Amino acid sequence: MSGHVELIAPPFAGHLHPILGIGVELAARSIPVRVTSTAAARPRIEAAGLTARVLESADDATMTAIADPVERIGRRPVRLHRQFRATLAVLAAIRDELDDGWRPDPPAIVVADFTLPVAGPGAARHGIRWFTAMPSPAAIGSTDGTPAYCGGLLPPRGPAGRVRDAAARAAVRTFKRSVFALNARPLRELGFTGAFRADGTEQAYSPDTLLALGLAELELERSWPAAVRFVGPVRYSPPGRPGAWGARAAAAPTDGGGPDAPHRVLVAFGTHLAPEKARLVEALDRVAALLPDVAFDLSLGGTAGSDAPRPDAAPADARVRVIDYADYDRLDRYDAVVHHGGAGIAQAALAAARPAVVIPVDYDQPDVAARLVHHDLAERLDDRVLRAGAAGAERLAAAVRRALAPSAARRAALERFRDACARNDGAVGAADVIQQALTTSRPVGGRTTGARA
Repeated sequence: MSGHVELIAPPFAGHLHPILGIGVELAARSIPVRVTSTAAARPRIEAAGLTARVLESADDATMTAIADPVERIGRRPVRLHRQFRATLAVLAAIRDELDDGWRPDPPAIVVADFTLPVAGPGAARHGIRWFTAMPSPAAIGSTDGTPAYCGGLLPPRGPAGRVRDAAARAAVRTFKRSVFALNARPLRELGFTGAFRADGTEQAYSPDTLLALGLAELELERSWPAAVRFVGPVRYSPPGRPGAWGARAAAAPTDGGGPDAPHRVLVAFGTHLAPEKARLVEALDRVAALLPDVAFDLSLGGTAGSDAPRPDAAPADARVRVIDYADYDRLDRYDAVVHHGGAGIAQAALAAARPAVVIPVDYDQPDVAARLVHHDLAERLDDRVLRAGAAGAERLAAAVRRALAPSAARRAALERFRDACARNDGAVGAADVIQQALTTSRPVGGRTTGARA
């Protein structure tokens, strides 16, 4: 299969599913594709009609334990560093296995999810072009503007806000340099000489092409590295395969019938951190009691082997049902969405022009929420609402009620971003960039149309 495009991602839906969407589009163009991930991802890869390569060195239980820690990471440097240290051994094993496989069977291009940066130095050793896929463009480091990973900052208002942003950017970059300094030896063995290149871009991301799988219009004002190409969101859900990767097929939302039919709201909480999911299940029981004219579908991002709450742990209210996963192409059948700020569900709600209530938990989710709030696309609630008992349920119920009756301004904003999503199919855009790269030896990186300088 030499000369193929190799797509690499961890098995988690928010990372794997966009990669699968790109793979399906490439395969439709008769471009040979192979998707590399762990054993847990294999059924989904094959359900997409793609060739799977299973990483024997990447244990699914270990990777899940790293991504789904007992305690939240948040903005706590010690916890962030502890999680990073845990990934180094896994990345080293993956690097060696990729290297061994590429010797007899080198791809023409490697497209790796941003969480697996070891693919880059490995590809360079074999003369293979390396692209980074970034499902959440907010996570790309910046040298100006409002930085990410600082709790979901909104754009500054006046000089004090600009000083705040400068201090936050300096803190983020200092932390990243410190992490490299504390782990210099294993990182150099992985092929990295520092946290940043001479031009200020991050070594963890490709200097050739960084596929930003989102909308440039959604991002906050800032400059972008020259390699960034905004190609649009990739909205892809693998077909359900009962007994394979999901215990049950995805349930379709109930069709309303008649003027007395309840509103229907999707609650999609596919975040890591199982304790937060359990709190949501408990809170939703109270919320449903406060909203007798609303029916809820609850998706916890479940797949086979997940330890997230199952249907037998669902709220007792009959107007709440648990579904294994939500088909992102069918969100127009809901009146509103409550979600955790994951890039995938956020972009799917925009594509369906559905008002949202966002409860970010960790990682880049507060930054996604900040962008939705800034463009008047959603209301944000602090995740403490899930731990506030009856008072928290009342706040969440009130927010759901507001989402079901959005203002004229919010409706207009939602329609504007729905149209932007329709114009920017990320799978098509990414495949265009990759296909162009296959026919030329020159780098295809560059500023995307509309990216702000």
